[in-house]
Amino acid sequence: MERADSSLGIVSHNKLTGIIKRIGNGTHVIVYFGRHYGYAISRNGYLSKIDTKTNRIIKQKKVSIDTVDFCLSKNYIAVANYDPNDVVILNKDLKTIKTIKTGSRNIGVEFYKNYLIFELMGKDQIWVVNISKGFKVVKKIKNIGKLPIDALVSGHDYIAAFLLGEKFGVLNLNTLEYHIVTYGGKENFPHQIPHYGIYSIWNNKAFIPAAGEKKLVVMNLKTRKKIGSVNLIGYPIFIIFSPDRKVMAINYSGSRHDYLTLIDAKDMKVIKNIKAGRRIMFMSFSGQGRLIYASDYFGNSVNVFDARTGKELDRIPVPSPSGIFRVPDKLYKQQ
Repeated sequence: MERADSSLGIVSHNKLTGIIKRIGNGTHVIVYFGRHYGYAISRNGYLSKIDTKTNRIIKQKKVSIDTVDFCLSKNYIAVANYDPNDVVILNKDLKTIKTIKTGSRNIGVEFYKNYLIFELMGKDQIWVVNISKGFKVVKKIKNIGKLPIDALVSGHDYIAAFLLGEKFGVLNLNTLEYHIVTYGGKENFPHQIPHYGIYSIWNNKAFIPAAGEKKLVVMNLKTRKKIGSVNLIGYPIFIIFSPDRKVMAINYSGSRHDYLTLIDAKDMKVIKNIKAGRRIMFMSFSGQGRLIYASDYFGNSVNVFDARTGKELDRIPVPSPSGIFRVPDKLYKQQ
C-alpha cells in the first residue's frame, strides 16, 4: 500500500512494476484475494474489485464513511463499518445483499461455515449471524471484554482481541460457548491479539504481542494457561509466521520502530534483531518463506531480508509503503 498516494504498488521479482491508483484513503487499507479477483477496502469506505491479471480496478463502490475491516467467503463479502454503525453484506459483484444495523462501531468480521461473526466495539459484544436464515442475528454475546478491537478464526474458535486489558475471548463456533482467557500484563496498556488478520495462532497456541511490555506471551488455548514468553527489544505490534511456521517476525512501536526481530518458533529464541529501515510499518514472508519483505515508511522502500539469517538482500523503491499483501501462487482461497 502506497499510503500517501492512495495507491497499490505492484512488486514483482523485487521491482516496482505497476500501480493501481484511486484505492481511497490509504491510512488503513486491507486487501484480500478471492477465487479470481482481489478486493480492497479503504479507510473512507471504498470497496474495490481488482483484476489481478490486468492490475486494474474493474468495479468500485462506496459502502461507508469509515471502515477498517472486511472479509470474504466463497459467495459473499462482509464489511464491518465504524460509520455508519452497520455491517454490510455484498455479493462478489459488489451488489448489496443485506445491511445489519448495530448501533456501534464494528470490527473483527469473519466468516465460518454458515456463520458471519463480528464484534461491536461500543457495546462490548459479539454477534453471530446465520447466513442461510437471511443473515439473521441468531446470537448476541454480551460483556465479552473491554473495547474489542479485532478477531480471527482459528479452527472452530473465534478469537476476540481487546484494546485494553490482559485478556482475550474465545468463542467456540460449534457450540457458541464463550470464555475469557487471562494472560497477564499491564492493565493500562494496549494489548492486541491478533491485529487485523495477523496469524498469531498456531498449533493451539496464542502468540500475543503484549504491547505494554517488551515481551511476547505464549498461551495454550486448550488449557487457557500461559506456557512461555520471549523478551523483546521494544514494544511489539505485529507478529507473523513464515509459511512453514518455523520463523516468526515482529515489528515495534516507539523508539524501536526501525527494527524487526526474527524468532525461532519451535525453540522460542531470538534469531536476530535487525535494523530494518527507518520506520517498519508491516512485513510479509515470501511464498516459500525464504524471504521477508518489510515496508519502510520513512525510507520510501520495501526492504528484503533472508528470513533465516536476517541479511539484507535488496531495497525496492516504493513511496510511503505500509501494508503488504501477497497474491497467492494460485489465485484461490478456500473459504
